[in-house]
Amino acid sequence: MIEQSISLERMEDTASLFGPFDENIRLIERELHVQIVIREEELRISGEAEQVMYAEKTIQSLLALGAWGEAINEQNVRYIIQLVRSGNESQISQLAG
Repeated sequence: MIEQSISLERMEDTASLFGPFDENIRLIERELHVQIVIREEELRISGEAEQVMYAEKTIQSLLALGAWGEAINEQNVRYIIQLVRSGNESQISQLAG
């Protein structure tokens, strides 16, 4: 079991990342079997090493997507998890449109 932290610089990014009622974060937790907790300006991910790595890459990708002005929705979250799991996260930039 490991824990990884991600610094959240802008709270408005966090709102779009989490989604309504935190449903995007809950989806990541369910799909990747990790636990995600927010403390002040930090997101903490805990779980098995590989799953935490996937969750971190997914969240970083979603933050980038939000920074590009793209909507973060369940479909994008599921697609990014799929890309990260298959090692194709380089394709995520193609979502920006």
